[in-house]
Amino acid sequence: MDRVSATDVDLALLLADVATAAVLPFVADAVEHESKADGSPVSKADWAAEAAMVTVLTRERPDDGVLSEESGEVATTPGGRRWLLDPIDGTVQFVGGGLEWGTHVALEVDGRIVLGVITRPRRSHRWWAATGWGAFTEPDGSPTEGRQPLAVSTTDSLRGARIGQYAMGPSPVPRLLAAAGAEVVTSGSHVLELAEGRLDAVVAYQCGFPWDHAPAVALTREAGGRFVDPSGGESCACRGGVYANAHLLDELLAVLSDAGVGLAGSAP
Repeated sequence: MDRVSATDVDLALLLADVATAAVLPFVADAVEHESKADGSPVSKADWAAEAAMVTVLTRERPDDGVLSEESGEVATTPGGRRWLLDPIDGTVQFVGGGLEWGTHVALEVDGRIVLGVITRPRRSHRWWAATGWGAFTEPDGSPTEGRQPLAVSTTDSLRGARIGQYAMGPSPVPRLLAAAGAEVVTSGSHVLELAEGRLDAVVAYQCGFPWDHAPAVALTREAGGRFVDPSGGESCACRGGVYANAHLLDELLAVLSDAGVGLAGSAP
């Protein structure tokens, strides 16, 4: 696929910035929130961030589709371009006063994720990747100053590897990976640590929606790793998958497959 345009990269980073600006005023106050149908929390800050991003996209990309966690299909178009938004990923952390929350932005072109941004406003930092550009981390609002390239690790064996796991409920994955000699990590911002080379793989077990996985797919791929969904493809809509450096991926998939572990239920 051709290199993502500079205007799309700039727009994605702008979307992240306006979401951060919309959310930060809520941080100093006790965050009021309610529960959605699936039991997860949603706050006024989620809605404010979504509104800010949708306003920008309506102005700058009126012909693009938009899918957002809170409002679903905000805009549909006959073309092959769609923006995926998660106004606040990690709302539980946000309402609880934690640090591991931020905005997800991704661009999908003809069914393939080509651009992704993940932010951590309380750290004043963001991570982004785009086809033909690579993957980077940088301070918020600083397009070049402090920018650092990202690269996954070169670990080539599960024994001694550090692997993160996301799961919404009980999971056999930690036991299987521990039996293979891996160290299993269950807290933190796993995909960001993978892209930085501090984790060797991440297993998402029966969890996550397209807006959760989309920017992580871009970051992993452009940092030199791979993402595989439960069907063997690269879809962010299958409620799970494996992110890993290329040296470790086959062994990790084999361990899970031999144990009969399905990484996801049916796609939404």
